[in-house]
Amino acid sequence: MSSVGTVNWGVISTARIGTEKVIPAMQAGGVQILAICSRDADCAAAVAAEMGIPRHYGSYQDLLDDPDIDAVYNPLPNSLHAEWTIKAAEAGKHVLCEKPMADNVEQAIAMTRACAANDVHLMEAFMWRFGNRARQVRELVREGAIGEPRLVRASFSFPLPRDPANVRLQKELSGGALEDAGCYPVNATRFLMDAEPESVEARLRFDPEFEVNMSGVASMIYPDGRMALVDFSFEHERRQLLEVVGTEGRIEVESFILPSPDDAIIRIVRGGEDEIESFPPVSTYALQAEAMNRAVSTGESLPWDGDDAIRQVRVLDAIRESHRTGTRVKLEPHQKLT
Repeated sequence: MSSVGTVNWGVISTARIGTEKVIPAMQAGGVQILAICSRDADCAAAVAAEMGIPRHYGSYQDLLDDPDIDAVYNPLPNSLHAEWTIKAAEAGKHVLCEKPMADNVEQAIAMTRACAANDVHLMEAFMWRFGNRARQVRELVREGAIGEPRLVRASFSFPLPRDPANVRLQKELSGGALEDAGCYPVNATRFLMDAEPESVEARLRFDPEFEVNMSGVASMIYPDGRMALVDFSFEHERRQLLEVVGTEGRIEVESFILPSPDDAIIRIVRGGEDEIESFPPVSTYALQAEAMNRAVSTGESLPWDGDDAIRQVRVLDAIRESHRTGTRVKLEPHQKLT
């Protein structure tokens, strides 16, 4: 680390999610982006100049070999997450990896073990969990504000242009609506249930041209008979909806995933009466990077680690298996890696 309390970040690739959303938010929040890389050296140089990033590299490995970089953000296509997260760990870099962290649970385990073996932190980039609204909804549920929570419903959809160059539609890069959009509502159910599902039943719709899933629905059974329903799509109207239903009320949240520049609300319905809570805008992308900074510089624990990502990927695997077999898939209790 270059100086006490300073964490230098490198960004692996010039992916749009990084250059358009994550990097600007991190920089605005005071996070130090030291370097960026691309397989195209000219592209890396151009992006670095545009974004005020001091160093640039023409290969991913060159960035990992920079001794001044402490942590990396990995927004590569899904199919490359495991390979370059493991290489980053072996280079002694802490890793914030875009969702979904891995193509399957075997990869997620290998990534988590590599980071543990090299004494570096690993976190999956579900930035929405760091938002003030998300934390408040979970606190309301935990304190019994709507009685016993019995059902979580979560949706994320948006119409995606049929562009063969879009990585979300490329089978060889592990594209698909479940992987890109569906992982968010799945994550939301785990976050608000404070538990892992015991079984999953799901159906996916695959595109015959791109051979990736374009839409899907899944039902999950949680402990004590609690339930969750999720839907996701590249073909439906734009929606980000979250609802928690309890024995004494419900909580509704719109646009719960992506950061907004405006104030946002949650709606609490109890006894037929509505209560609205308003929240100022926050940069959830910056907040997740700050959490990694604290873990790296002070030893503070991450709120979510590689083991949490393993549990998340287990559910995505079960959704894919349920669709493939046409059956409800049981998930065995998860044993934390040691």
